[in-house]
Order: sequence, then structure tokens, then C-alpha cells
Amino acid sequence: MSCAPGGTLPFYCDPDRVGAFAVVPDELAAGDDAAVFRLFVTLSMYQALRDVVIMRQQRSLPQASMRVVADVAFVRRSIARHECPMLRSTDAFEEGCDVSKVGEVVDCGTCPGTACHVKDATVVFNRMGDMGKLPTSACLRLWKAGGVREVLAEVCRDEASPTKRAALLVERFARVHRVGRKLATMFVSALSTPALAPGLTPWFPDIDGNDLVVVDTNVARAVDALREPGAAKTYDARERWVREQAAQFDLREFRPDLPSYAPRLVQQALYAFCSKSNRVAQGDACSGRAAPCAGCAPALCPFATSTEGADALASSTSAAPSRKNGLRC
Repeated sequence: MSCAPGGTLPFYCDPDRVGAFAVVPDELAAGDDAAVFRLFVTLSMYQALRDVVIMRQQRSLPQASMRVVADVAFVRRSIARHECPMLRSTDAFEEGCDVSKVGEVVDCGTCPGTACHVKDATVVFNRMGDMGKLPTSACLRLWKAGGVREVLAEVCRDEASPTKRAALLVERFARVHRVGRKLATMFVSALSTPALAPGLTPWFPDIDGNDLVVVDTNVARAVDALREPGAAKTYDARERWVREQAAQFDLREFRPDLPSYAPRLVQQALYAFCSKSNRVAQGDACSGRAAPCAGCAPALCPFATSTEGADALASSTSAAPSRKNGLRC
């Protein structure tokens, strides 16, 4: 069975971490439509809360609940069988479906009191009321007729560059209700960046996600600490900075099987270093230290004291990043 570096499965294939949402590795490696849909929904749940919180929620949900939101065949059948007029087209659904969650009550104004898979999905997600629309939006937009394979074929016909194809796919998936650019980038790169999950990236090399950058809260904080003061705090600006830094060194110096240039891997390293909850979950030795280790970067390390972090942040933003005081260290 294909594994990620270190002999472990990526979290989204590991039942011990995500429960019934775990994608079967062999099915993912084959690019199976159902496996790709489950991955899409599973990753799309990682928004606004810490990863460990979402994983705990996913582990707590039974198989029946997972099917409501992440089983593409179930969602397709539910759409086809329901008489709600909002399910007849993508535009009608995304503009007209008014399922909402008020307290513990989930209902809508179009078909009040009527059972509905969108309402059931809202209960499963247990978040903002309209997040329950996400799986149906994905089905109507991208998993109809020939499924995502048809979308991939279309992008490959229209664009010759594998890296530009990846960017185009991010745009497509970002249009799904409640997904957006960050989650779409995470999804596309998971299927097209081999170093993230060797053997489990079926879209590569036709789609090359190495040039993508996921800007989450941890990455944004790190980038802002390392850049010049006053730099624009936008997704585009932060993404551009990571790409500029990634171009300054050859990743093969660290591991010969890596590509020489891969902003996605540089960004992942920033994310892994700056995420306290993930480092704690992985048993990081620094989580139990009374003081930061000798090699600490206080401006970025979540285990540094607040005073050290503040002083280091002021210092790191007093000059432009370089190979010495930027990502190289």
C-alpha cells in the first residue's frame, strides 16, 4: 500500500485520524471518482477550526453520517429523487436554496418540514447553516455526467502547461459553495504534488501542483513575520513571497527525490513548523520544553514565549528577508 514519507498514510487516508471519512489508498491512487469526491469533502471541512478539532469531529461521525456528505453516489441519488425545484440546476441551487440552522433547528423556506439531504448534511457538519450545501454544490458543478475525469480532460485540452492546469483546476473547485481558494488549492495539490503523498497523486504529471501555495492562518502569520513591514496582507502577496523564497534554493539539497523548485513544499514546511496543535499531536519534543530549544526561531515557533516571540517579530520585520534570515534558516 502506498504511503507518505516516513511510512505513514496521509491523514485523509488514515481511519485512526479521520474515521469513516478515510479515503481508500488504492482507490485514490487510481483516481476513482468516488474517492476523489470523498477527499474533496473531507478536506473542505478544514475551515475556521483547528485541524485536530475537525479530525475529532470526523472520527466521531458514523458511516451513515459520512455517506450523507462524502458519498458521491448517495448525494447524486438524493438530488435526483428529491422534488425540490432548487435541485434542478447549479444556479437555482446556489442562489435559491435557503436551508439554514437556527439553534438546533435545521429547515428551509422552500420545502419547510420536508426531509432533505441538504438539511441532513447541515446537521452532520454542525457548522454554519449553509455549509450543508457544499456536497450538493460540488455534485452539480463538477461531479455530474462524466464526473471530474471530464473536467480534467477539458482542462488538459485547453492548457498545455501542467502547472497552469493546476491553477485552472483551483479556480474550478474554488467555485463550489463554501470552498474558496485556500481549500481548493489544498485539494488540487493533494492530488498533484507527489512529495506530499507518494503514490497517491493520480493527477500528476498531467497536473503539477508543486507551484501551488496554500495560505492558511499559520502560513500567513509566518510570511508576515518574515517580510518587510508594511507588505500587503493579501493572499496573492503572501503566495508571491513564498514563490520568491522557494526560487532561492534547491530542495534537492535536503532530499534528492524532491523537485528543485516547489513552493507548495516550502509552504507546507512553514505550516508544519508554525502549527502548535499539529506539532503537539505529533509528539514534538518542543511541546514539553520549559524554554525554547537552541535552534528556535521565536518569531515563528508556537512554543517560544510571548515576549521572545514579540521581540523576534520586531527584529525579523526590521529588514527585508534574505537567504540568511528568511526561509533558508
